[in-house]
Amino acid sequence: MKLIGVLFAILAVSSVAMAQPADPCLGLPDNATEVEVWEWVAGAWVPIILCDPCAKARLFASGGLDCYCNRREWVIPVEIHASIAQWVDFYVTGTRWDWRVLKPGTYGGDCITFEVCSNGEVCIDYEGFDDLYSPTSCTPYIPTWYAYGQQIETVEWIRAIDLNIDDDCIPEVCPGHCWQTKLWTRVEIQECHTACEYHDDAVITLTLVNQKPWVDDDGSWCDKDPCPFWGCD
Repeated sequence: MKLIGVLFAILAVSSVAMAQPADPCLGLPDNATEVEVWEWVAGAWVPIILCDPCAKARLFASGGLDCYCNRREWVIPVEIHASIAQWVDFYVTGTRWDWRVLKPGTYGGDCITFEVCSNGEVCIDYEGFDDLYSPTSCTPYIPTWYAYGQQIETVEWIRAIDLNIDDDCIPEVCPGHCWQTKLWTRVEIQECHTACEYHDDAVITLTLVNQKPWVDDDGSWCDKDPCPFWGCD
């Protein structure tokens, strides 16, 4: 028992020596302080530098108990808690598509492939999708459609502008079971379309539904400046 007491004392001194006050935005107890953390990498423990804005995990200690008396037995409650942030791992095969059309006709193509993995629900929002447009054409709009699916023969086409109200949510899908689909595009080129350039700018937004309040919108710690390497990795 004496050895255990000495060990606790050494650990307490070490933790206090390395401790840093916790920022309130982290949602921790009032007396929480930050302590050292190591990550197991390639068979070895690698220290994570205290206060490093690029840290992938942090640990905080709070509470404590002190007594000096002759009571025969003490029950010391201990709480262990982990709050896990939501992450997303996604892959998009392309963000720009260029049609080159020699003659009128209706054409469809495999625009991009989406692959999304996350430990929580992810919502997909579409904005700005519309028919391709040229202000210099006597017929300024090219009828444009989009569709999801694996095979062009079986997809259900939706007009470009209607895609903006066809938002989707993907349930939790961890690595090895990623959500995957293709976004197809279709255009109808008519004889009255002037020989010129047509264009549309759109945005697809992925939103992490279950993100923790202690994570800033840029994905960094709420009490730190953004890590220069933080982002999609």
